[in-house]
Amino acid sequence: MGATIMVHRYYPFLLLTFSLLFSTVNVLAAEFPIKPIKIIVPFSPGGGSDVITRLLAEKMAADLGVSVLVENKPGASSIIGTDAMAKSPPDGYTILMTNRAITVNPWLFKLPYDTAKLTPVTQLVSSPLLLVSSTSAPFTNLKELIAYAKANPKKVSIGNSGVGQLPHLAAVLFEKSSGSEITMVNYKGSGSSVTDLIGGQIDLSFGTVPSFMQQIKNKTLIPLGVSSLTRNAALPSTPSISEILPGFELLSWFGFFAPPNTPKPVVDRLYQAINKAFINPELKTRLNDEGLEITALKPEAFSKVFMADLAYWQKFVKENNIKVE
Repeated sequence: MGATIMVHRYYPFLLLTFSLLFSTVNVLAAEFPIKPIKIIVPFSPGGGSDVITRLLAEKMAADLGVSVLVENKPGASSIIGTDAMAKSPPDGYTILMTNRAITVNPWLFKLPYDTAKLTPVTQLVSSPLLLVSSTSAPFTNLKELIAYAKANPKKVSIGNSGVGQLPHLAAVLFEKSSGSEITMVNYKGSGSSVTDLIGGQIDLSFGTVPSFMQQIKNKTLIPLGVSSLTRNAALPSTPSISEILPGFELLSWFGFFAPPNTPKPVVDRLYQAINKAFINPELKTRLNDEGLEITALKPEAFSKVFMADLAYWQKFVKENNIKVE
């Protein structure tokens, strides 16, 4: 009885406390932003995520009226940078630009944060992965590659930027779909694998379209196929892998995330600034030329994609017994 009386006695106080709390959050959200925003890129400078982020930062700053800074925090399969964002205050002033690998990491590593609790802001762009070969490889197209790989088990080598990264997962899917046996060569980062690919030490590699465009233009690498169901506008003469292996598809995407419990008005304001940046014709052309398709998904739509991806990769990693040694 006494406990009931205490609850009733303090009930108005609790209501007032919660009311003040939510009022404070709404006021802060309404004023957002009032200071510089930092975008963490959990990869080394010069990569696909970094290039896209720097293109966007300037446009976002113009709309938001504050500086938008980019900070690279590479390492540990993007976990270091993601952790720094996840543990930042949920006020929208520290956000993350990353790729689809964020939905794979929970099934490969013991993480210092709960991926499912991160706040999706928007999926910016999607892109197929591109399968390229060394100019010294004994094949020049997909049909020749598959025939050669089947006739010479384990002789074809494919490099990747690390176990569990999308290029590695695409290689696993390609091997499985083509019924061939290919030797996986795991690197720590994409730089060394590209160097060895150009030098002919390995035969193949998957990567984003932007990451290989310069080498393709220089004719130091040969594009064999894209991992979307249709051809990519930036490489119209390069077939879709699905033309040879029906149903083959694995898309990369880049997106923004905020810390857990970031207020919806702040998330919406960030989304508005990002979406407005895509109206710029110069930016749209630049991204399309790099083989990237603008999606600009709203936070709610991106949340659904994000959760579906987490479930997909959990199953994929388990079925293919993928482990980080």
